[in-house]
Amino acid sequence: MPEVLSNSFKSDLNRLFITDADSSSEYYIFVSSISSFSPEDSLFSKNEFLEKTLFGKKINNDDIHYMIKYYPWQVGLVYEEYDDKIDISDTKFYAVVGPNDNDTGDYRVYKCLNNNSRAKVSNPPNYGPTTPNQLYETADGYVWKYMYRITDLQFEAYNAIGYIPLVDSFTVDPAPASGSEISDILVENPLDNFGYFEEQGGLVGSPFSSGVMILDPATSVSEGRNYYVGQYIMTTNPDGVTSRVFKINYYRYNPATGNVEVRVGQELITSAANPVAAGVLANSSFKIFPEVKITGDGTGAVAVPNIVDRQIKSISLLKRGTGYNNVIVEVTDPQFDFEPSSVNDQVRAVVRARLTPRGGHGYNFIDEFKCRHFALYGYITAEDNTQIGFTNTYTGVGIVKNPEFDGDSPNIFDNRIAVTTDDWNKVTANTTVTQINSSNEIVFSSVVHEVDDTNGIIYLAEYMGPYPNNVATGQGDTSLDLTLPLRNETGQTITINSPVANNVTLSSYTQRTGEVYFMENFFPLARTDLSREEFKFVLEL
Repeated sequence: MPEVLSNSFKSDLNRLFITDADSSSEYYIFVSSISSFSPEDSLFSKNEFLEKTLFGKKINNDDIHYMIKYYPWQVGLVYEEYDDKIDISDTKFYAVVGPNDNDTGDYRVYKCLNNNSRAKVSNPPNYGPTTPNQLYETADGYVWKYMYRITDLQFEAYNAIGYIPLVDSFTVDPAPASGSEISDILVENPLDNFGYFEEQGGLVGSPFSSGVMILDPATSVSEGRNYYVGQYIMTTNPDGVTSRVFKINYYRYNPATGNVEVRVGQELITSAANPVAAGVLANSSFKIFPEVKITGDGTGAVAVPNIVDRQIKSISLLKRGTGYNNVIVEVTDPQFDFEPSSVNDQVRAVVRARLTPRGGHGYNFIDEFKCRHFALYGYITAEDNTQIGFTNTYTGVGIVKNPEFDGDSPNIFDNRIAVTTDDWNKVTANTTVTQINSSNEIVFSSVVHEVDDTNGIIYLAEYMGPYPNNVATGQGDTSLDLTLPLRNETGQTITINSPVANNVTLSSYTQRTGEVYFMENFFPLARTDLSREEFKFVLEL
């Protein structure tokens, strides 16, 4: 039987990680290994990575982001439209409109609500702060919902290998349990349905009290009694802006005057107690069309059909309603002159409502964007280089959670051992130095990472290994023995300047501590005094 792991589960894992990072946990970028390193998901490999650590940099909480795939808006592409019945994960159901295609100078993310029957895009949405509901219908027939923005600086800092961050304000709270709004109503056979009429004309007389309207006698409408009962009438005031929708309860043509009396019920798109007198003006225009009947466990949704050449091409949603978990939409058959059958050309319109995500479009970005990636960003500055050095190479980098330190956790740390010695000229970088006890056994081994000939300091790296730690000599975190000299590869003695304790500097990092979350190796990267590294990790849960 099919098994489905909800994307919400993956999104919640992301939430848990970032919530943990925002609360008590600390994450560091660890840079490791001068030369070869082959990471695997094993205890041995994790220990090796930690043992070869050269330096580390704390990741600021502000530099941990949810990430989504980067789908730039491009002419000629087809974007997938939102549909509550379909899993749209890993599809281009949103687009990022960049500075070259908008007037805002930044990156704007838009969700596709309608793709005009899979048309190719030609006109990008262009943000306007006063656009109603931040819905944009472009000339190519697409409907877009504006979601959030990324500044040019944020885009340059955080975009990585085809992903961009969620950086704007958004909620991660659970969506309301009371249901959804209606996102839109889809006509599934816009080219095949046929036989519907829309009547248009004007109103006369004022005021329209008690729910009575008089149609202009010049209007061409049916003279049949109650012909349009059950259908909708939409009035639009002479200003061409204010519209109202009512359901027709009574329809009577007066042959003596040519007038038509229409009585209506409660206005459908407002909550006004008086159904008509509140605002329908003389000389308003009207349209009569079939009812779009919406039933379900929610309330308040109102929609009207758009009829062209006797076909319902689309449905305009005037009120989205609230609290829907299940909804049925149908166009009510006109009671006269509409009998779809196999012997005539009338075809009933097939329509379907699509519900918004709980809370509406834009309520919960993490769930809506099917977010299951997050990014951790870190960088090494010129000031950092003064603390960690800028020589030699490294081949490994990774993420470590909650490493331990002697004292407060630093922003950056150098994990090398610094030894001041007058014998600095007896060693070169990338050679090995050791310590040998009275039994001629190697008790300490390390790789020379850097030789500072100006200050007479050699920096030792990769010194953790199979040798016992020396608690008795005050170097309990390493096997370095302050009572023994160092030896180079030819056996020459390298004496630590006296007093020894003042001429050896250890790392504040407690060796091998922390949980390795991620490791990666690559070809050796050289560091110089001009090095300014950026590290961008995009991880998937």
